[in-house]
Amino acid sequence: MSAQQLDVYERYNLYISNEKFFVEPRTKTGSLASNVYLEIDRTTTELRLQNSGETPLLLAGADVIPIYGIVGIVKLVAGPYLVVIKKAEVVGTVNDAEIYHVTETEALPFNKSTLHLTERQSWFNKHFLDMIQLVLATRGFYYSPSFDLTHSLQWLSENVTPDYRSSGLHARADQRFVWNRHLLTPLAANPSLAHFTIPLIHGFVGIRTCIVRGSTFKLAIISRRSIHRAGVRFYKRGTDYDGNSANFVETEQIIEFDRDQNPANRVLTSFIQLRGSIPLRWSQKPNLRWQPLPLLKPTDDQLEAYVKHMRHVKQIYGGKHVLVNLVNTKGREKSIGGELERVSVQANLDFVRYVGFDFHKESSKSLNWDSIGTVLGALLDKDIVEFGYFYSNLANPVETRSQSGYFRTNCMDCLDRTNVVQAMIAKASLRHQLLNLGIVDGSIISLDDLGDFIYIFKNLWADNGDECSKQYAGTGALKTDYTRTGKRTLNGALQDGVNALTRYFKNNFADGYRQDAIDLFLGRVQVQPAQLPSKFEDSVFNVNTNGGAIAGAIFSAAMMMLCVLVSENVTATLFWLIVFIAFMFFIFLHGEEFVSRPKLKQD
Repeated sequence: MSAQQLDVYERYNLYISNEKFFVEPRTKTGSLASNVYLEIDRTTTELRLQNSGETPLLLAGADVIPIYGIVGIVKLVAGPYLVVIKKAEVVGTVNDAEIYHVTETEALPFNKSTLHLTERQSWFNKHFLDMIQLVLATRGFYYSPSFDLTHSLQWLSENVTPDYRSSGLHARADQRFVWNRHLLTPLAANPSLAHFTIPLIHGFVGIRTCIVRGSTFKLAIISRRSIHRAGVRFYKRGTDYDGNSANFVETEQIIEFDRDQNPANRVLTSFIQLRGSIPLRWSQKPNLRWQPLPLLKPTDDQLEAYVKHMRHVKQIYGGKHVLVNLVNTKGREKSIGGELERVSVQANLDFVRYVGFDFHKESSKSLNWDSIGTVLGALLDKDIVEFGYFYSNLANPVETRSQSGYFRTNCMDCLDRTNVVQAMIAKASLRHQLLNLGIVDGSIISLDDLGDFIYIFKNLWADNGDECSKQYAGTGALKTDYTRTGKRTLNGALQDGVNALTRYFKNNFADGYRQDAIDLFLGRVQVQPAQLPSKFEDSVFNVNTNGGAIAGAIFSAAMMMLCVLVSENVTATLFWLIVFIAFMFFIFLHGEEFVSRPKLKQD
C-alpha cells in the first residue's frame, strides 16, 4: 500500500491552439514533470503522446491554462468537449498520499464554432452542456495522484502484487466507483495514456487529526457512491435486474497511527459499512404529495431481486452480512419494510442476518443518542466484535488482519436515519480499534468520555451524511443534530424543516432534469445529433390541459387577491377561491403529470 509513487501527474499546462490541445505534465511547483506530452487533434479527435525532445510544442499564439487534470471527453451535439479540472484542493493525506477535492471544472469545445448547427441543435447542445456542468458542480468529486481511492485498504492489502502498478490507476480501479468512466473512454482505450487518466470518485472524503490521551492519529472517512443505478431520490429506488441497488455507498472509516510518532511504525485500520436502497423492485415516483406512496412492482419476483442483490454483494465483499432495516413498521413504509423481512426469511441465506429496527419508534421513546445506541447495541454488538476490522502494521505485514463481515444499512432514502445508525456502529467498532492500538485502555467504556475527540468524530460523520444527502436528495441530511450533538435539538428540528421543504420542491420540480443530467454524464444516454429527443423540449406550461390548469390556478389566485385588496367583494373572492381550489384539486389529482420527470431515459 505504498503511496510514494505518482500514478498520474499532479499538475498540467493545457495549451489551446486553433488545431490542437496540448497537455503538458507539470509538478506542483510548476516545473516540467516530463518531456512526454499529450496531443489532441481538435479536428480528427486523435490522441497521441509526443516527446518534446523529438516533436517540440508549437505554442505560437496558443492560450495556456494551468489545470489539475483531465476529467475526460464528452460528445455533445456540437461535437466533442474536453473536460478539465481547473481547481482542486487537498483535503488531507492517507498513508502519505494527497487526496484532492475538485472545486472547478471547464468544458472546452473541439469545434471552434457552432455555426454548423441548426437553431434546434444549438439549443440542445447548450442544454446538454449545462447538464454536464450541473453534475460536475455537485460537491463531492475526489481523486488522488498516487492512491487508489476506489478501493478499500483491505482490498489493496489483499490484491496488490509486485506488478500492480504496471497497469494505470484507472485500469486497476474499481469501476463501480469511477464516476468519469464514460468520459475517460477515449483515454482509457490507450494504455500509454495512463499518466493522463484520472479516475474520480463521487461521495465524501474527510480527514481529521486527533489527539487522545497524548497519542496523535488521523481519522478519515471515505464514502464511494456507485455509478450503477445512480440518480436522485424518487427516481432511483430499489434494485435493477443485475442486482445493483440505488444509492449504493461504500463507506470506509480509517485510522492512521504512527507509533512513537514514527512513520516507519505506522499502523492502519479500517472499517467498511454499506448502504443502499431496500433490495427489492419498488418505486416511489414524485406526484406533488409530501410523501409519495412507495409501490412494489407486482409483476416482479421480489425474492429473486433480494437474493440476486445479496449474492452480488457477497461476491464482491465476501464474509457475512447483517442487513439493518430502519424503516417504520407502521404507515406508508410498512409494506416495503414488511416485504423485505418476508423475503429475507424466505430466502434464508446462510451469510445474511436480518435485523429490523424501527428508528422512529425507538427515537420517539428518547431524544438521546445514547439511549438509541443502547438498544441498537444490544442487537449488533456481537456482530461488531465478530466482524472485526482491517488491521495492517506496515513494519510487520504478518500481523495483518481482515474484516470478516459487513453491515448493510437502509431506511427509505438511505440518508438520514441510515447515517445516524452507521455513525453509531462505526463508533462501537472504533472503540475496539483504539483499544487494540493502545490509544485508550479498558477504563474507557464509551468514546463519549473523550470530549474533544468525540466532537470531531460526530461532526465528521455528520459532514459525511450531509454530502451523501445533497448528492441524492438535494439537501443536507435530516437528523444530523443526533449525530453532531448526540440528542435532538430545537435548531436541528428547525433545520430539518427547512431541508424537508427544500427537498419537496427540488424532488418535485427539479429532479427529473437532474436525473437526465446524471444519465448523460454516466453515458446511459448517447447524444445523436440527427436523432434528438422530441419530448425534451416539453414543459408543463405547454398549450394543453396541464398548461391550462396551471395558468388557471395562477389567474384565479391573482383575481382572488385583487378582490381582497381592491374591491373587497366577498362574493367575488369566494368565487375565485372556489375556482382556485378546483384547479389545485385537478393539479394534485394528476400530480405525476406536473412534476419534473426524466425525459432522456425511462427507468
